[in-house]
Amino acid sequence: MIPLPQILAELVMALGGALLAANAWVLLRPRLKPGAQPPARRPRAVVNGLIGLVVLAWGAGSFFAR
Repeated sequence: MIPLPQILAELVMALGGALLAANAWVLLRPRLKPGAQPPARRPRAVVNGLIGLVVLAWGAGSFFAR
């Protein structure tokens, strides 16, 4: 049986990784129609990606501290 603190650390890591990956995908995928101007930077996606990175680091720190 897996202890509860280990499962919670893994879930926090997975949540942070998913948040980081999803927002990186939003920033990297091209959404241009032919002849259209490129969109402005998406600051909301950058902020959410940074939050995902912090949550991922927190979960990894909790996981490896055990």
